[in-house]
Amino acid sequence: MLEAAGLATFDALFDAGARELVDGHAERSVSRLHLRAADGSPVVVYLKRQWGAAARPPLKDLEHLQWPMLPARREWRNALRLQAADIPVSPPVAWGRDNSPDGPRSLIAFQEVAGPSLAAWLHDCEGAPAAHSADLRRAVGSAIGHAVRRLHDAGFSFPDLYAKHIYLEGLDGGQVRIVLIDVSRLRRATERRRWEDLAALYVTTNTLCVTARDRLRVFKTYFGGAWRSALPAILALAARRRGRGQDPRLMASRRPDPAAEERIVSLDGGRLLVNEAFRPALEAAGLTTFEAVMNLQGGRPYRVVAGRSTVRVELPDPQGGPRGVYVKRYTSIPCCAGLKRLMRLGPPRSPADAELRNIFHVIDAGVASMRWVAVGEEHPGGGPAQRSCLVTEEIAGAVQADKYCEAAFAGDRSREAVGRKRALVRAMAQLARRLHAAGLVHRDFYLCHILVRPVEGAEPVLHLIDVARVERRLDGAPERWIAKDLAALLFSAWPSPATHIRSAVFTRTDAMRFACEYFQTRRLGADQKRLIKCVIAKARRIARREARRRGRGTNA
Repeated sequence: MLEAAGLATFDALFDAGARELVDGHAERSVSRLHLRAADGSPVVVYLKRQWGAAARPPLKDLEHLQWPMLPARREWRNALRLQAADIPVSPPVAWGRDNSPDGPRSLIAFQEVAGPSLAAWLHDCEGAPAAHSADLRRAVGSAIGHAVRRLHDAGFSFPDLYAKHIYLEGLDGGQVRIVLIDVSRLRRATERRRWEDLAALYVTTNTLCVTARDRLRVFKTYFGGAWRSALPAILALAARRRGRGQDPRLMASRRPDPAAEERIVSLDGGRLLVNEAFRPALEAAGLTTFEAVMNLQGGRPYRVVAGRSTVRVELPDPQGGPRGVYVKRYTSIPCCAGLKRLMRLGPPRSPADAELRNIFHVIDAGVASMRWVAVGEEHPGGGPAQRSCLVTEEIAGAVQADKYCEAAFAGDRSREAVGRKRALVRAMAQLARRLHAAGLVHRDFYLCHILVRPVEGAEPVLHLIDVARVERRLDGAPERWIAKDLAALLFSAWPSPATHIRSAVFTRTDAMRFACEYFQTRRLGADQKRLIKCVIAKARRIARREARRRGRGTNA
């Protein structure tokens, strides 16, 4: 197959990975290759490339009493070990390494799995629950329980047992087959590690469509009658792993529907990454280089502050009408932001790249956000103190939530209006719960940063925007930050000159409905009431601060 495509050498296969990127980092990337099998049938291969430090054996292996080994070689070896144990894994195609004058390089290629990931399947289940029958859900739950049990009985532990690494084959026929991918971190199984694997699975399947009965089916299939004694330990581990296992580029890499794919195209020597769906429009506007985006003239200014500006422009799309986009350009960043990154010992990251990652994190949490068009950096991977830009698509027909609520519900006490308002309150509570359950906090969680997009014949869709300040905590969002988010949302729902809410649109009953939906309970407990008191107190402090600002004649 590789010989027929002219990819039988390391250099040819490595260079082919630059054609169709689906994920990219400073020293590694993932690409999709379309090849032909010996019988002429199409075959899709995913190619993972590493170079520089990523292509060297990690010394961290010594901490686990393991001899350092190349990540590509380790993943190749683990895939063969799982195949020998008759455990389904994405079929390995090739691996290789090379020491070029520019530094070490390595690669590994796997054949695409014929089915969606568990994460994608659950996401589709939320959008169309009627399309997933109860029998199919039972079959999937039982198959997962049996597959994880077989993995552990074979002596393997998989710390990355996330929903994005579990693929489902045979959904149409009812005979579900579980296939694992990205098995580079396979390790020897112990009782503690088994529970950690199940905790990782528990956390990444925390979606609205997964019920307690679905989870219980997996645990009963795995443990049998001993599930009651093991469940508390797994839940305790899961509470410390909230927010882990999310794939920021899942939407751009492994969607089974090709029409839903958003492939990444590298332009201008890697300084500009473009969503392939918008490439014709960007080319028609002459925005194919980083400098062209940074020097763009015209457009309607949306926000201009020191070191950052946002303008709205329309791209002349040759495939249709004009497409509205927002261009956010960073020319400098505050010193505190760079010091904050340095103190956390985090990797260098430009503001545009950080915001794009936040968009992906929010989407992977099950919350609709903006659609990215392009992201650019003056020196890719060169640190945060640099020029950068982010282009996102305008959400057509969407209205700020505070404007929407004031226009739709102010003074309207009809049964229809009350029903629509209750549905909107419930949707906002679900949005907040998904965000915080994924370990994310918005830090500017006001109604003006939630857009309501009406959908004909269905409930409106909520989009979360302005995610530049989103914080992600792998050990779960702290309660103090959650209280700040909810307080900002509560404050923006009160009548105030700082918002577009001018009348008492929301009542105390609406607030109680929000709380019950957020906490997923019909009666609030002591801890939940304590958190609500903190939220109300913080919202009142925000109101007093805004009043002082307006008294001084400054904008909020």
